[in-house]
Amino acid sequence: MGYAVVDVETTGFAARGSDRVVEVAVVGLDDAGRVTDEWCTLLNPGRDLGPQHVHRIRAADVWHAPTFARAAGALAARLAGRVVVAHNLSFDARFLTAEFARAGVDLPVTGLCTMRLADRYLPNRAGRSLAACCEAAGVVLDSAHSALHDARATARLFAHYLRFGVPQAEPVPSLPLPDDVVEVRRGVAAPVSRRPELVALVRGDRVVFTGQMHAPREEWVDRAASAGLVSQGHVTRATRVVVAADPFTLSTKAQRARAYRVPIVSEEDFAGMLDRLGVTPPAKDHRTGWPRGY
Repeated sequence: MGYAVVDVETTGFAARGSDRVVEVAVVGLDDAGRVTDEWCTLLNPGRDLGPQHVHRIRAADVWHAPTFARAAGALAARLAGRVVVAHNLSFDARFLTAEFARAGVDLPVTGLCTMRLADRYLPNRAGRSLAACCEAAGVVLDSAHSALHDARATARLFAHYLRFGVPQAEPVPSLPLPDDVVEVRRGVAAPVSRRPELVALVRGDRVVFTGQMHAPREEWVDRAASAGLVSQGHVTRATRVVVAADPFTLSTKAQRARAYRVPIVSEEDFAGMLDRLGVTPPAKDHRTGWPRGY
């Protein structure tokens, strides 16, 4: 039978709402807890990536990645006949079940949770997190919030539990789905080149900002206003340019901009455009780091 240790990285917490899986990993174990295989791929969620500072996945990384629907068969094949294992299984199972359902596949995901089982096997742990449980079991956790690294650590943690015996659970049934998807992993995704957009701005042009930028959003809005530009909260056909924290973003604003053929530029590109308009960055208070006048 064996086990399929899974981990997902997501755009947020609303599995049945607008959030999606952006990375999924499966580490196969035999009945003794030995690793038999690994599988991992980034996924294109068709929307913005959510808290990128947590999972560290860039929009460019998922540009050529498969959608979940495209990868569903490959994932189902690696779960088939195995008991699913995850740390905080309810989170991973909720997302996988919802994603399978969106792909038209009825595959409720159940299994064993290493977080819940920690009450039995790690009574003296410092907490319930994967890091705390791994530390208590003497398991190394590298690069947290990477699906493959988290799945590997969870697999080693579960192998520790197996030495003492674990409860029985139902394996995932087999489904006749195509499984010929190509994995797209972190660091090895096909490079996506981006030529800086050269947009000549004039007073009265409308600008939209999207994403969590390096400089405060208010600072960019103020600099745009000082150049006579109009900041909008949404993209229309009249929008001259969209300024994005990540120009490859799949946010709703970016998708609409591409549909309207509105240029999407980086902060650096936009700063250059403002320089050409003769707008200089505001001086900052050396004590607070905030632009003077705030």
